Amino acid sequence: MYLSARTQGRLANLIITIAEGEKKTEMVRQVLAEQKMFEPYTAFRRLDQLRTGELTVSDIVEFLADNKIYPTKVQSDYLFRRLDLNRDGRITYPDFVKAILPKEDSRLRQIASLRDSYYIEVNMLLPTEVEWGLSRVFQQEIQNYNSITAAQEILTTSADFTSLDAFRCIDQVYLGYITIDTLQDFLRQNGAKLSFDELTAFFRVVDSDEDGRISYSELLEALTFVPDFFQQERQIANELRRSRERIIQIEREREVLEDLKKSRERVEDLRRSRERLEYMQDLKRSRERIEQLDELRRSRERLDDLRRSRERLEDLKKSRERLSQLEELKRSRQRMEELEELKKSRERQAQIDELRKSRERLEDLRKSRERLEQLEQERKNQEKIEELRKSRSRIEELQKQRRKVEELRTSQERLEQLKKQKEEIELRRSQERLEDLRKSRERLEQIEALRQSREQQRALEELRQSRERVEQLRKSQLRIEQLENERKVLERSRQLERVERELEYERQRSKERLERLELEAELERRARDRALEYEFATQSNFVQSRIYDTPKRYK
Repeated sequence: MYLSARTQGRLANLIITIAEGEKKTEMVRQVLAEQKMFEPYTAFRRLDQLRTGELTVSDIVEFLADNKIYPTKVQSDYLFRRLDLNRDGRITYPDFVKAILPKEDSRLRQIASLRDSYYIEVNMLLPTEVEWGLSRVFQQEIQNYNSITAAQEILTTSADFTSLDAFRCIDQVYLGYITIDTLQDFLRQNGAKLSFDELTAFFRVVDSDEDGRISYSELLEALTFVPDFFQQERQIANELRRSRERIIQIEREREVLEDLKKSRERVEDLRRSRERLEYMQDLKRSRERIEQLDELRRSRERLDDLRRSRERLEDLKKSRERLSQLEELKRSRQRMEELEELKKSRERQAQIDELRKSRERLEDLRKSRERLEQLEQERKNQEKIEELRKSRSRIEELQKQRRKVEELRTSQERLEQLKKQKEEIELRRSQERLEDLRKSRERLEQIEALRQSREQQRALEELRQSRERVEQLRKSQLRIEQLENERKVLERSRQLERVERELEYERQRSKERLERLELEAELERRARDRALEYEFATQSNFVQSRIYDTPKRYK
């Protein structure tokens, strides 16, 4: 493995502290959202006293001071970074809403966002429960920072710890990024257990781009609060790649345009040939129509003759039909007389049948009465049987309830025994922690000498890295000059003028980045020299405080 078992345990402890801190802040967010008088926009206006539409570090510090919370400069900067989610150096209303509202409970988030806002004047406080809840969210973030920094210091004191080795220990499948499954496997190997909600909470804190994966730069910033210095250079390289891709796309579009022009010329030639063919076809059709008209005239004359003959035939048919109708009327009169006689005979038979049916109905009613009496007796017997069954089922349920009560009593006794065992185990662990802290105090004195040599090596490595960055930026300038030469070749089309403007803009940005990097390198050197002196002064005080404040361990 890349790290020892002890450093891996410290790394797992840091991950657990980050996850649990985010879980606590989520609980505080939900408590704040449940307040009926809480509305995000009015809370944002409470912090934005100058009504600029943005929040600064001083606005947050003033709000906390009003609620008797006094953070240090480092803590206030961390709180500002936590609220500035898009990392543009300012906290707007969308950033504030996304950081303050609950992230796990969508119902509460929707209820809080749909509440009506109310007017609040400058230097006016929110309702007491809302003011307390909002300050409690910020205070919890500060407490999370304190616990994370303590765990970071314990982790970085390990002799074999590096951020790259820590990333490799978690990414054992060599994916190049960390997922929830790989992180869960790492924690299981080190005897730590986190639920799925706690893992998602850790990802909410560390995964800044919210792609469901943790890259090396994101893990580095979470473990050491140090940003990835090569991120700007990667952005420059990505922008150069995008500009190249745009140039290639423009060349392809130019080729497509030329092909379209050729195809248009071909289409025009085809249209002309089609018009000629259509003209010839129209002439042929006109000739055919003339011939058809002649044939129609002849057919019309024939039809007139046929119509005359049809009229004569129809007159003959009408006369025949009248004769047949008269004969049918005679026959129908005879049938009507026969039907009247049949009706009279049928009415007599119907009266006889009704008398017979009435007798049969009386007999059926007598039988139905007898059956009803039998059914009532059977129904009463069934009701008695059902009552007996219900009484038996009630007795069985009471017996089951007695058994459950006895099982609950036994389970409570077992829980009390387990609690006693846990308390004894915690006492033993606290004693072991005290012994470990005593040993760590002795080891820290040995590590101080190693720290001095390591810090000198780090300073040299940072100088080398800054030189490499300058060389890479020079290479980027050479690439920009190559792109300018390519631009001269493509000056004819109007679309390449846009590329020229983009290249000039990128050139200016690269020059500004060179100047910024040089200034940042000088500032970082001075800040690190000061930080080294401050760390040596505070190290002894920290060791004494850690003897009494033992860190928590998790199974």
